[in-house]
This record gives sequence, structure tokens and C-alpha cells, in this order.
Amino acid sequence: MNEESRSDRELLEDEAVRERRGALRGQFSAAGITAQDILCCEDRAGFVGPGHADGYTVVLARSGGYLRRIAGEEFFGDASGGYLTRPGDEHRVAHPIGPGDRSTEFRLGAELFTDRFDGPPLSRRFTITGTTDVHHRALLAAARRGADDFELGERLHRLLDDVAASAGPWRTDTSRRPAAARAHARLVRDVCAVLAEGTPGLRLSLEDLARAAGVSPHHLSRVFRAVTGTTLTHHRNELRIRGVLHALEEGEDSLRTLAYAYGFADQAHLTRVCRSHTGHVPSALRGVLADRA
Repeated sequence: MNEESRSDRELLEDEAVRERRGALRGQFSAAGITAQDILCCEDRAGFVGPGHADGYTVVLARSGGYLRRIAGEEFFGDASGGYLTRPGDEHRVAHPIGPGDRSTEFRLGAELFTDRFDGPPLSRRFTITGTTDVHHRALLAAARRGADDFELGERLHRLLDDVAASAGPWRTDTSRRPAAARAHARLVRDVCAVLAEGTPGLRLSLEDLARAAGVSPHHLSRVFRAVTGTTLTHHRNELRIRGVLHALEEGEDSLRTLAYAYGFADQAHLTRVCRSHTGHVPSALRGVLADRA
């Protein structure tokens, strides 16, 4: 092997290692499923990799955002959902808004995976409901509290059932013209990146968000719904509520402070939106997500 080929191979290997960089914040196993709490420390704005999936996984994001390319499909991932991998899938990741995203990776066997996610998915990337997100976070809180394997196993199976039932594809064709479809996908990706940055992006008005994207508010709203199947308002509220829940997990106690930080008119407004998206008021969820019963 010549020196140039060796250098290329070493570069790819180094990138694959960088792609896997992350801090394992916790891990538990029950009912044949392993859950890993991962804080990603990768800081490259461009794609890193390739790596290859070595098992069946369901990954749910809890905060932050990133670009993923899995088996040729590119998407922006954030706390509104997650993605699937199968053994051998080639994947790359990029962090255009910086490191620090938090996710839970569930590793399971082929039978458990195919029972729920059989057949080729419409998209590796999927969205989940606010109720499913609460079940996800409550499972992690139960593990931190020291719940036994029986309870954790039951919660794990319930969560995966919820994910399979609520998961919706992220993308649909937005135009018969490929160039227009690609432009629409890029617009949605860029706007999602702004919103995934957290409170600065989530406090922007529709006009400010459209101005940052270089389009009109009407065009932005129309394209976002065509690409994602949901309204920009709904997606923004999903991220705001999930940001609030993540802050409660991290120890923030003041709902008034969180209402202001995430751009709600007041605490009552936060309560109404949270109940609408999760079925629970934030004061009740604060107890569910606590590390201690």
C-alpha cells in the first residue's frame, strides 16, 4: 500500500473514531434491551465518518441538534424525535450548531426490533408525540431512582411500543421538481437548526425566523408544513416543551423562570401548552422527572 492510500485510510479511521466521541452518562439493561444516555462531545460542523452501525438501535434525542446521514438519507435531528439504524448502515454526523446534544440509544435484538419496526422505514428519521417523550424521560428518571429490572423492562417495552405507534416520517416530497425539493429540504433543515439551538432561536418571532432564512413568513410556513407534515408552530412548541422538560431533569425548579426563558407569555401559558402536548401540567411532570421518588 502506498503512502497516500495509507494516509487516506488512517484519516477515515480517525474520523470514524471522532464520530463516536461522546460521554456515556449512564447505562442500564433490562428485558434484553440496553439503554445508554449519551452526551455528544463531537464539535465538527462538517460531516464526520463514515461509521457503520453494528446493531439494531432506536435513538431518541432529548436536547440539542445535529445533522445525520444514514444509508444515504440526510436529515436534521432534534428533540422532537429520533432515528433508527440497522446492522451495516453507513452513517455520518455533523454538528452545525455545536456539540452538547443529548440522546438515549436503545440497543435491542433483531426480533424485538422487527416486531415493531419491520420493513423498510419511510425515513430513518422519525418524530414522536409529547406523551411518548414524557414516557422516555420518565423511564430514565426511574432508572436513576434505582427501579428494579422488572419495572425497567416493562417501561422499556411500553416506550418502544409508544415509539412504534407514534413515530411519523419526517419528510414527504414537496415538489415534482428535484431542485425545488432539495431547496425546500435545505430551508427546513436550516430553520430546524436555528430552533434546536435553544432559547435564543425559540424566542424568535415568525418574522425574525423567516428573515434569518431569507424567505417570507408565508413561504416558510407553507414549505415547513409540506416537508414535515406539521406546522412550524407545532414543531416550535414541541421543542419549547421538551426544552422545559430537559431543564427540569437538569434540576431547574422555577416554572416562572422556564416560561420566560422559552418565550411563553407567562407560567399559565406554559402550563396550557404543556398540557396540550403531553397531557400533563409541568408541575406534575417535575415530580415524575425527579431523581428521587
